[in-house]
Amino acid sequence: MLDVYRRNAAGSLYPVKTIAPGTWINVVAPDADERTRLLHEAHVPEDFLLYGLDPDEGARFEFDEDNDSGLIIYDMPTVVAHEHQRYSYKTIPLAMIITPDCIVTLHDEQVPLLQMFVEGKIAGFNPARGMLAVLQMMYQVSVSYLAYLRDMNKERERTEAKLQKTLRNEDLYGLMGIQRSLVYFMMSLRTNKNVLDNLGRTHQLGLAEDEQDLLEDIGIEIQQATEMSQISNSIIKETADTYSSIISNNMNSVMKFLTSYSIILTIPTLVFSFYGMNVALPFSHSALSWAITIFISVIIAAAISIDFWRHKYF
Repeated sequence: MLDVYRRNAAGSLYPVKTIAPGTWINVVAPDADERTRLLHEAHVPEDFLLYGLDPDEGARFEFDEDNDSGLIIYDMPTVVAHEHQRYSYKTIPLAMIITPDCIVTLHDEQVPLLQMFVEGKIAGFNPARGMLAVLQMMYQVSVSYLAYLRDMNKERERTEAKLQKTLRNEDLYGLMGIQRSLVYFMMSLRTNKNVLDNLGRTHQLGLAEDEQDLLEDIGIEIQQATEMSQISNSIIKETADTYSSIISNNMNSVMKFLTSYSIILTIPTLVFSFYGMNVALPFSHSALSWAITIFISVIIAAAISIDFWRHKYF
């Protein structure tokens, strides 16, 4: 799918059919004909097109001096739905190409965040200001990290509240899923920060003052998201270690309890075994021998129980 947008005098975007200077081309999983249009009408370098459609491409910045075009691949967060109404998060690359005439966004699936630009929810978005428009997209992507991190923190707090009541494997798996999402975020935020550093150092794009200011704002958002994800990841690690210790401690308590009672219950068996032998034993001819045997067993078991209790074995 290939959509072309232009800005009107009122500041709103409207779709057009022709690729022309000052337009934004939003491409989703292009077919062969659409790729041909990008190569010949939008003058997108072929290697940029291949890099932009690679789902495993890492965040980076590259400039083609022959075509005077730049490629920015920026990792953006997305939600992954699972069964039982559970969600996790991952990051996918968003490719943005700046040519002398237009800007192009490339991705394999629909990106809801870009719909905000189509609907005019982002003030001052103008595809004719190619680099500024791309930086505005990068800013919104960076802000979305913070929104997703807040959602993950809320889910983490709910999961921890459930674990305080009862330790269930399902909740522990949920906590593990949040931690995995945080790992994806931290890796992507680190590579995105490298992209921003490269953009700040390069002179090929000729950033204007307002573009430099927006680039700094993006860096601030990335830094905040990085710190928040690191803090959340540290909390989850400490929580997981705590619950691991609790589970181990509970298991030790159960084993100590069972071992203590096994020893205590072994005493009557030993006493009864002695009096079950066919040899002469004290009180064996007494009418109250069974009561005496039980009394001896109870006394020994009680003495051992008291000793265990004093040593806090149960």
